[in-house]
Amino acid sequence: MALFLLRRIAFILAVSAGIVFFCFFGLAMASNSTQRVPSYDPRPPARLAYRATIDYVRGLAQGDLGTLSERVGRQVRQTPVTTRLAERYPRSLGLLASALGVAALAGIPLGVAAATLRSPILSTGTMTLTLLGISLPSFFLAALLQLGEITWYRTFGFRLVPVGGFGWDARLVLPTLVLAARPLAHLARVAYVSFREIQGEDYVRTARAKGLLRRLVLWVHIGRNAAVPLLTALGVSVRFSLASLPVVEFFFGWPGLGIGLLDAVRDGQPQAVAGMALALGLTLMLVNLLLDLLYRYADPRLRERTA
Repeated sequence: MALFLLRRIAFILAVSAGIVFFCFFGLAMASNSTQRVPSYDPRPPARLAYRATIDYVRGLAQGDLGTLSERVGRQVRQTPVTTRLAERYPRSLGLLASALGVAALAGIPLGVAAATLRSPILSTGTMTLTLLGISLPSFFLAALLQLGEITWYRTFGFRLVPVGGFGWDARLVLPTLVLAARPLAHLARVAYVSFREIQGEDYVRTARAKGLLRRLVLWVHIGRNAAVPLLTALGVSVRFSLASLPVVEFFFGWPGLGIGLLDAVRDGQPQAVAGMALALGLTLMLVNLLLDLLYRYADPRLRERTA
């Protein structure tokens, strides 16, 4: 167990350094492309990015993530990146948590119901909806929901939910739905396939032949063996949500980490880009670490393999 954790921590540190390096390298290449005679030799930007990464890691070890230039009226002030992270990260984390909660609470039961009720209409409808949910881009779904809300308001004279803005109230509804669409579809599809395959196994038929209750067979014998693919699907869903986060925050004016990252890239502020990208990357890697630990409890074979 200790060796397993050490390997994961070493991996997280290495990937974190890589995230910082490529943030500096990408912005260096972008600034190079705006020169009157741009050079397409990547070596000078790579050297600059390497030195900036070393300096950034040294500052990071002391709790210094650099500064962010912000224009206030006619003045430009320097704000610590940690201050903006402390403001924006909880907003993005809350939005992510609500979206993943909706996706898990709606997607998994939907997939289980479609697999166990043996209704052709429900199965076909579920697979069609999950295909649409996975295929539709986030920006298209966001624009579609905003257009629907605006059309409703013009037709009936009152709003169902706000179409944008920040707040832990009805303004959370639309960005949560858009961010949850793809994870919900993915979880429903994985739950459907997993439960449909496992319920045909010999040990499931044996449990039913012994007269065990249907819900006991479903959640103990089938559900426990479907836990590993569902945990894997949950990890993939986190990646889906993080990838869509900047787009969703931009469309709905949600002042979180995603839109802050877009602003920092637009303004060419490498320390802010590195800090915000690192926060998002660490979120994903820590979630994956937690899922790896849960795998060991869901599947005893993994405990023996990594012991």
